[in-house]
This record gives sequence, C-alpha cells and structure tokens, in this order.
Amino acid sequence: MRLGNKGRLLFFGLLVFCALILLGAIGLEWKIRTAEIPSGLLEDPLNQNGATPVIMDRWGDPLAVQPTDLARVCLPKPLKELGPHLPATTTTIEDHRFYQHPGVDVIATTGAFLRNVRNLRVISGASTITQQLIKISSPPCPRDLRAKWRESFAAMKLERMWTKDQILEAYLNRLDYGNRRFGSEAAAQAYFGKTARDLTFSEAVFLAGLPQSPVRLNPWKNLPASSRRYQRNIERLVDQSWCPPGWDPAVAMKGSPPVGNFAPPSAARYFVGEIRKRGQGKASVRTSLDPKIQAAVESLLEGHLQSIGALGIGDAAVVVLDNATGEVRAMACAGTAAHADINSTVQPRSAGSTLKPLLYALAIEDRAFTAASLLPDTPDAITVEYRDYDPQNYSGRYFGPVRLREALGNSLNVPAVSVLSRLGARESFLRLQGWGLNFPGGFDDYGAGFILGNASVSLLDLAGAYASLARGGMAWKPRLTPTDPITSREVVSPETCAIVADMLADNNARLLSFGNNSPLHLSQRTAVKTGTSSGFRDGWCVGFNADHTVAVWAGNLDGRPMSEVLAVKSTAPLWASIMQYLYAQGDRPLPTPAESPALRNVRIAAETGLLPREGERTVEEWFLAGTEPTLSAESFYENGRLALPEEYAAWCASPHNRLNAIARTRGLNILFPRDGAVFSLNSRLSEDRQRIFPVSNDPGCRWFLNGRQVEAGGIPLSTGTWKLEARSGEETAAVQFTVE
Repeated sequence: MRLGNKGRLLFFGLLVFCALILLGAIGLEWKIRTAEIPSGLLEDPLNQNGATPVIMDRWGDPLAVQPTDLARVCLPKPLKELGPHLPATTTTIEDHRFYQHPGVDVIATTGAFLRNVRNLRVISGASTITQQLIKISSPPCPRDLRAKWRESFAAMKLERMWTKDQILEAYLNRLDYGNRRFGSEAAAQAYFGKTARDLTFSEAVFLAGLPQSPVRLNPWKNLPASSRRYQRNIERLVDQSWCPPGWDPAVAMKGSPPVGNFAPPSAARYFVGEIRKRGQGKASVRTSLDPKIQAAVESLLEGHLQSIGALGIGDAAVVVLDNATGEVRAMACAGTAAHADINSTVQPRSAGSTLKPLLYALAIEDRAFTAASLLPDTPDAITVEYRDYDPQNYSGRYFGPVRLREALGNSLNVPAVSVLSRLGARESFLRLQGWGLNFPGGFDDYGAGFILGNASVSLLDLAGAYASLARGGMAWKPRLTPTDPITSREVVSPETCAIVADMLADNNARLLSFGNNSPLHLSQRTAVKTGTSSGFRDGWCVGFNADHTVAVWAGNLDGRPMSEVLAVKSTAPLWASIMQYLYAQGDRPLPTPAESPALRNVRIAAETGLLPREGERTVEEWFLAGTEPTLSAESFYENGRLALPEEYAAWCASPHNRLNAIARTRGLNILFPRDGAVFSLNSRLSEDRQRIFPVSNDPGCRWFLNGRQVEAGGIPLSTGTWKLEARSGEETAAVQFTVE
C-alpha cells in the first residue's frame, strides 16, 4: 500500500513527535540522573550533625539543651519516635499527594503556574515535601526559575533513592519552627513541654502550621497569628476529609487552639547550670536527676517559702540524694528575685550544728566515747581547755551530765566542744574534710568553733556527708551523672554509722530541746539533724531514710538574719514534707540496727550510762563490741542520791540542777570564777549590770576581794587584776582574775 503525500507528511510528523518525546524523556532522565542532591542530606539524613547537645534526666528525657555556635536547637528523632499525629497532619496540610507523586506534584505545579502567570510572577508555591527538603538542605540561593528546576529534578532523583518515610523523616528533622527551633522534636519540647511522640492531635495541627512563616507565626510573640493559622489548618484537614477517629473538626473549628508553653522553658535550672559549670554539657549527657522528685520538691519548696516569708526568710534550697549511688535526684532553689541566678545549694554557709553527728561518729569509731558516755553540759565545762571560748545552748539551759545520745539528739553545744577537745580540734577538722566537706578556709580560720558553725559548708556537700552515713561510712562526692567517677573511702565503719543513725532517728533522745511533736518526729523511722547558725542567719535540716538523703537550707543570701527563727521552724517542716512524699513513692524507713559480733545491744542506766542498779530506770543502747560498760551505776550514788564528779559542782549549785544531784568535792573550792579568768567590760552596759557572783562548794563561806570582805549582791567589775578568796572556818581557797 502506497502512502500519498498527505500520509507521508503525517507519518513523518508522527516520527518527529515520537522522537521529541523520546528526546524529552532522555533529557528528563539525564537531568534527573545528573541532578545534584545536597551532600549533607545524603551523608546525614537524620541531621545528626546539626543536633544540639542535650542534658537529659535519669530516664533519658530532655531537661535542657546546650548553647552552641549556631545558637539553635535541633533534636533529631527517627520517624517512629515523632508520634502518629505530627507526620500525618504535616503531609496532609503541606503535600496531601505526598505518597502518590514522584517528587513533583504536576497537578499542583500546573495550577501554581497558571496563577503566577496571571499575576506576572515567578512560579512559587506548589512545592512538594521532597522539593522543600532539597531547598532547606541546600545553601541559600536566589529564588528564580532555575532554582525551582534544580529542586524539582533533585527531588525526583531523591524519590528514587529513598523511601517516602525516609524523606518525611529528614524533612521533619530540618523544618524551621521559629525561635531557632529546628525539627519537630525541638518544637514540641519548646512550645508544649513534651516530646513529639506525646503530642495530641490538636497540638500537632498547631505545630504543622508554624513552618509556613516561622517569624510571623511565632507563638511566643504573635499568638493571634499562629492561632489563625491553626484554624486554617483545621479547615484544610476538613477539605481533605482527614482526621483521626473520635476527633470532631466542627468542635475544633469553634474552639481555641491548644494552650502550650508559649514562653521559653526552664527545667531544673540550677541543676542544669551546675552541669554546665562542670563542663558536662558540651555533649549530650544523661544525668542523675529524677524529674518526678524534682517537680515535687520545687512545688513544696515554693509553698514553704511563702508560708515562712513573714519570718524574715528570703531564700531556701533543697538537695535530694540517692544513698546507694550518691546521685543527685533533685536540686532546687527559690527566693528573692535579686538572687534568682544564685545556686544556693553550692554556696558555703555557716553550718550551725549539722557537723555534730560526724564528730560523734569519729568519737565512737575511735572508741574514745560511746553513745552512753556521760558528757558535761555545764557553763564551765570547757573553760580549762578553751579559756576564751564560751559556747552556749540556744535554750539558755544547761542539763548537766547527759549521755552522748542525748547530747546529739538535743543538739547541745558544750558536750560537742568537750568531745572535740578530747579528740583534738585540728585533727577532727582535717578528718571531716575526708567526708567530702570543702571548707572555704583552714582550721586556723575557724578554731574549735567550727563544730558549732564557724565553718561554712555547702548544702550539696553536707547532703553528701550525711549520705555517707546512710550508706555505712563509704564517702564520695555527690554525683550529677551516673558516669561521674566514684573515689570512695571508708571514713567510719558500718557499725558506727548504724549507732549514729539510730541516735538521729531516736525521738526520745531529743525531747529536752524539741518536745514530742516536732516536725522531726515522723511515723516512719528516719534519721534527722537540724542546725541554726549564730545570729539566726542560716537554718538547716538534713536527714535520711534507707533510700534517700534530704537536705534543706533556709536564710538570706545577702546575709540578713532571720527573725530569731530556729531550724525546727525554718527548715524542718519542709524536710518532713519532702520525706513524706518520698515515703509515698515507696521509700523504705531506716532499718533498726541488728546485733552482730561487731555490734552489741546492752541495757544501761538512763542517768549514768553504766550498768543499772536494781530498780533503776533503764534504756537500751548500742555499742561497738568491746566498748560496753563494765562498771555499775552504784559508784555514782551516795545515800540514794546521784553524786557527780567535782567538775559538776557549780552546776549542782545552780538552778539548772534537774537531777537533784550533789557534787563530790575535796575541801573548800571556788567553782566560779576559774583561776586566771579574764572578763571584759562592755561600754554599752551600766556599771551596776557588770558584776560577777562567785560560787563555791560551801554556800556559807565568806568572800574577800583583795583582802576586803565582799558584801552580798555580787562583785562590781573594775579594770585590773584581782585576788578573790573564799573562807570557811579554817579553810581558804583563792583564785585570781583580770578585768579588761
């Protein structure tokens, strides 16, 4: 069959058309194959190189991000960890044919072309998610037709190399959500305080609209604009007939957008600051912080500070440690706005009486004392050893002979200094440093008064020392991360710790100072010690159960004193509330000591700490094996009356004599003032108020000052050196004192 001219022309035209199509297809294929995909996208699909270092809690959830040279936050996550809602809403709103097109949506592009031609503009809009991924992964360039073509060919090439889920994953981890938050995870945490996998559907819809214009739709600065975008997103989802089961779009369109954290977040700021200060925030790090305990502590701390604000207390802090590991579970501070940037858990403050349990632990460990040892609580008990030091109890009372257990429980000052003098003040100071206490100065800066609060310690270090007691005498520094090294040393034995913890948990031992119903008395067995610094500038309460140590400080960081508030009111109620919270979470009470070859339980006389007489009031006490009492209390009694050594004579003659005791003396003795005593005149007091009242063991003696008899009413003080004599019958006693 022969073709006519018309047929040949038609055939030739068809061949040319096919050739053009073939050449176009070849050209298109060549353009796709040679298209340049951003190298960073292929080398780092999840955008890990752009990831921001994260400080995480003990469970791996983020607490804070670290500042970087880029000053941005990017927290890449696999697609499966971004939750069900955000990927679905993003594809529906941005590119609803995402799973059908090959990288370029021809229908959407044609529509955009026609719209832009009518408006005489360069083609814009209609970019698929794949095209947008190419764009945001490429260096900045002018937005012209050539750039659009390059993105289109690169998008089609990428679609052949990756699955749709890989493309969507890379896209969601690179999107700019405003406020320098890049990626869905960073946006979810910043704007809703949760991970992307936990976003509700409405929250996901809200976030899906922000990348349209991150600056204009910034919810921290322009919430109305981002809210309007949220409503348009809902309308688009309705147009696409897409929403999850149970979600009513009509209700959502009438309602308000989800309320998020539309202010920059700040979680555990003082703990995070400490991590950064120690240089542990340069890379992502998992810490020891327990977010649940931290939140509870912060809430209780704020409430407590409000309740005691009228008492002149402006600042407070709390540390919670895990006993077994020494890891910090909570670190919280609160107070005046002027001190908001100060982490008061690491600020050295006057320790008050909180070091006493550690001193008594050394005394028991050295076998120099036991929990039953009688200690003197009298005004003149330490004047021989420390002539210029006059410690007093806050109550103003002196209880005479007290067992060490009672001295610790009632936080008596004179017995503590008495034990310190026996052990050696300088040596004890150095040994306490082994508990992890970093004193700002050396022993010469404080003297023997360090045991009563002259020395400063931080709340964090103090909590660490008490945690060492709780774990049986193994001391190491508090740890902020599970990877912090442990340099452990045994400061005392487990048996000594058991005895000291038992004393601290004994409510009966603190009845003289605190009564039966103080905040320190919990229904669960818990060790606790309070401390109040001189001038009421610091209040402390530190204690532990089987699982946690809780340390609380209150005061004023600017040095102002509180309104004469003791720690039992400034800190103990907060400590008790935190302990009760921990018990509600499953904490275990402190166990009762158990007898062993190294630890013995003995019934002793309550007044003397010796083996009891028949019918005498007794108590049980714990001893290191070999330190149990062997003497009978009979040696302390005369005619049924408690007879104390001569050093108690002045106390026995005072109104403080609660035991109706007598003192065994040899001959006439002047009990006060001591020989060599020095008194200083006070210019603020009248002469009539500056006098001494001498005391001897013979109330009927006569007194002579420089040879002249002294009448009743005391001796007025006058500068100079004076000889004081007591005369009774043939006996005479004399001392010399100086008035400056």
